Amino acid sequence: MGWPWEFLTLTPEEKHQRRLSLDYYAFVAHLSAFAPALLLVLLHFIDRVRRGRNSGYQQVPGSPGVKANRQKWISRVLEKGPMVKWWLGEDVWFMGSHWGQRDEWIVGIAWTFWLLVLSVHGTGKDYLHLTKRVGIVATSQMPIQYLLALKALNPFAFVLRSSHEHLNRYHRVLGRIIYSLLVLHAILYNIFFIESEIWLKRFFAPVVFAGVAGLVVLHALNGTAMARVRQYSYRLFFIVHLLGAFAIPPLIYYHAPSSRFYIGEAIGVFVLDLAVRKMITITAPVVIEAIPGTSLVKVSATMPSHKIAKYAARPGSHIYLNVPPTSRPGIGQFSAPYLVFEFLYNPFTVSSTNQETGELTFVARTRTGPMTNRLHHLSTTTNNGAATEKAQLNIEGPYGTIGKTFNDLIASGINRVLIVAGGVGATFAVPLYHAINAENSIPHVELIWAIRSAGDATWASSTPTGKSLLDDDQVQLFLTGDMGVSDDSDNAAGVEMDNIPPQATRSSVRNSKRPDLKKIVDETFRKSQLDNVAILVCGPTEMARELRNSVTPWVMKGRNVWWHNESFGW
Repeated sequence: MGWPWEFLTLTPEEKHQRRLSLDYYAFVAHLSAFAPALLLVLLHFIDRVRRGRNSGYQQVPGSPGVKANRQKWISRVLEKGPMVKWWLGEDVWFMGSHWGQRDEWIVGIAWTFWLLVLSVHGTGKDYLHLTKRVGIVATSQMPIQYLLALKALNPFAFVLRSSHEHLNRYHRVLGRIIYSLLVLHAILYNIFFIESEIWLKRFFAPVVFAGVAGLVVLHALNGTAMARVRQYSYRLFFIVHLLGAFAIPPLIYYHAPSSRFYIGEAIGVFVLDLAVRKMITITAPVVIEAIPGTSLVKVSATMPSHKIAKYAARPGSHIYLNVPPTSRPGIGQFSAPYLVFEFLYNPFTVSSTNQETGELTFVARTRTGPMTNRLHHLSTTTNNGAATEKAQLNIEGPYGTIGKTFNDLIASGINRVLIVAGGVGATFAVPLYHAINAENSIPHVELIWAIRSAGDATWASSTPTGKSLLDDDQVQLFLTGDMGVSDDSDNAAGVEMDNIPPQATRSSVRNSKRPDLKKIVDETFRKSQLDNVAILVCGPTEMARELRNSVTPWVMKGRNVWWHNESFGW
């Protein structure tokens, strides 16, 4: 079977029909991108209706009513839904490297196949039709790509009640698909130029070269988005990504006039989101304290009452932090230490709010980056216990999935909650623990917290009820190092913990064995065979992975699990 496409010479009417076909298939590709989200909304609606019908009373297991329901095919399918959802969320490993989750691969492969079908169908033998179709189908996905990256105005996050951090996984998947299609578009055009012996003439033509420049930017985006590059320098990735987001649209706008609708849509929603984020950002006066004996800093910001109310209503939410000009280092507006903060918007989880005083508090661990180092420099302890000039910080939020779904968790009929935190991941876990207990709707709530040293827990020692968190029987603390000794190495994310008895003192004998997360999970499920269980984790990647692996057998046995992993990838 030979190559089906040829270099054809078309009449003006045939070129017009080709243009109509290109526009039609691009529009179909554009609109169809919303179909997966609508399908998920429909499935959520069906599940909600089913749960509502079953919430009136609990039928006796094995009763005729239960048996009759299980015989219905729709009931059998819905019963398998949680298992399928869990399976889709499992990690994919290849040659010892992490390659995302299964749902990313399934969605990515299916969507690539669909876009390739739209790129090929109806092109006949016209090689240039195929070449142009691949390009316009790829650019029709640009608005969706930008929408998935938005923080304040993300429609997918609103409809799916999710967060930017979760949807960013699909932003990466779609980005790779768009990149691959545009590379294919460029290869096909280069073949045409070479075979027609006009490569040198066309390659440097302004319209074509704009596309070449756009492809170079895409190469830079794809290269800096690689995991190793991001780990080496997240700032490099972020700056290239931000500049590329503004550079690509005008280049494609000039290169392909037929794609201008999609490019205008993409840059429009991007700029609008930036404007909204600017409007909701608060420049707040802060007090920054270094916690003695640790590498932690505690930041307390005074905010307007309406803002504090939003954070109080969404426990476990996070902010994006930026250092305004008044709090930046450097000897001028064009110095490198000053300019670097133009591109820094770091996420931090809100550890507590106080509506009476209007204070919002978060805790950060000082590392090698400029943001946490600046916070440490501005701390009162660093300045010999005396506050220097009043520091200010730009605070944007609240963000996060758990804040949107907290009420669902409370009203979902969950009987047991297990919260696991590692290090400063407790800034997510502790306020959530307090908030769930304050609702008095879930009888059994347990917190497991792994810390490096006893000093790391001092910021959370008090509770809204006045009782020390360390005296709570439902809270178990584990140390990663000696009591009172801080381990500040960046590679200390591994979890080798020592058990701290509730009445332990600094000189107490410790059980120097790693806590068995599998045992903890098994005990949680075995305490009641019928309880619905919620498990939430925020901590090192290995901890979250080990915890999930321990939960998997119970999900596959049919247990109803409400799972949430709070993490900041990129």
